[in-house]
Amino acid sequence: MFPRLAVLAALLAILLAACSGDDEDEGGAGSQVRATTTLTVFEDIVGEIGGDRVAVSALLPSGADPHTYEPVPRDVRLVTEADVLFVNGLGLEEGVLRVIEPNLPSGVPMIELAEEATEAGITLREFGEGEGDAQGDVNPHVWLSVDNIREYARVISAALSQVDPEGAAQYDENFQSYLIRLDELDEYVRDKVAEVPPKQRKIVSTHDAFGYMADYMGFEVAGVVAISPGQEPSASDVAELQDKIEEAGVAAVFQEPQLGAEASVLRQAASDLGIEVCTLRSDALDDRVPTYIDLMRFNADELARCLTE
Repeated sequence: MFPRLAVLAALLAILLAACSGDDEDEGGAGSQVRATTTLTVFEDIVGEIGGDRVAVSALLPSGADPHTYEPVPRDVRLVTEADVLFVNGLGLEEGVLRVIEPNLPSGVPMIELAEEATEAGITLREFGEGEGDAQGDVNPHVWLSVDNIREYARVISAALSQVDPEGAAQYDENFQSYLIRLDELDEYVRDKVAEVPPKQRKIVSTHDAFGYMADYMGFEVAGVVAISPGQEPSASDVAELQDKIEEAGVAAVFQEPQLGAEASVLRQAASDLGIEVCTLRSDALDDRVPTYIDLMRFNADELARCLTE
């Protein structure tokens, strides 16, 4: 009798200890701010500023196109569990917003980074701007400028401090450290693109994502396959693209890793003209390019490599 009771007591103690351990684990995770972002680019920056006080996840998987991404059930959980949610705004993530808006808990802030950053004086572009063919819709790819991403980082730091006031000093310290790294990135990018001859500083790409980057780097957007992904280019669009490439006189054109149909059109035009097809990244992070800083360095390197005669 007594040995059996002793065994039962021991088992009960083990179970209670396991439950207690689970509670401690959950409490440890719960002590972090749960941040959700749309793009992996923003996930990276929130992680840099949030440090170990923030657990951050992106809704879009690496390489997904924010213009056309269709949400999955996992996204609902990430939204409902969020303490703060970061989106770009300016119409970039319309599909994802169909999950965010009905599922974001009451009182949880949704920070629209581009719109918040414009309060600091960022000048917004329109789609098609630079080609003499403005479409009237705001181009949302604001983050592809180191000058602009400083403001995104400032907005993120302020939002995390609002949600977690006890961590405000840590967020500001991380923000200041990140600004130093962005200054180093800025110097690298400007030195690298200075290698490109002025007459070659023209970007022809799959879609109109690189206007802000072109402005920042002193380039011109000379042509795109489509204003936005998912638009099927007509035969006349393709012919016009070839004319623009020939007129620009560039040594290379640039595809994006997350776009398929538009890239095939660009590759065909480049093949017909006998020029190189290179790659630029707008928001696609992966093992090769795991951070925003890596993305901008990659783009600067690729522009210098492909357009330097």
